[in-house]
Amino acid sequence: MSKNPVEINPASTFADAMSAQPTLGAAVGQFKMKLSANGVQIGWLGQNGNGWAVLATDPKDALTLEQYPYDGKMYYRIKDSSKYMSVGTTPANKAYVGFYAWISSSSFTRRGSHLVSDLNGQAFSLYSKDNGYIYAWDAYTVLDVDFQQV
Repeated sequence: MSKNPVEINPASTFADAMSAQPTLGAAVGQFKMKLSANGVQIGWLGQNGNGWAVLATDPKDALTLEQYPYDGKMYYRIKDSSKYMSVGTTPANKAYVGFYAWISSSSFTRRGSHLVSDLNGQAFSLYSKDNGYIYAWDAYTVLDVDFQQV
């Protein structure tokens, strides 16, 4: 197969390529992420209407997630969706955790009780309960993450 792009015609539309998902292995469990700060439970991982990860104080608003190992790394997907967890990289959304199509997803690593983005090397954190957004940014209050099987 030629490695020269001009010699290869795309077999699908650009939109199809952007939404394509790799062939992933089976999901590893289903769970909700319980979030704690300084040893005190503060809530659950939730999502707002714009797709950003937020602190959910009511357990019924907690997301059910699935782990997807791929290429030696761990990805997280909202159960029964095509939305994968990732970290924003643009100046407007730097370090915000959100849910994107596979093409924009990033992997995460568990380090003790922390969940660390492989994209920026920063742990799940919360700036304030009033703000409510979940970040991957060590300068804020780093959160302990406990996977609660459902």
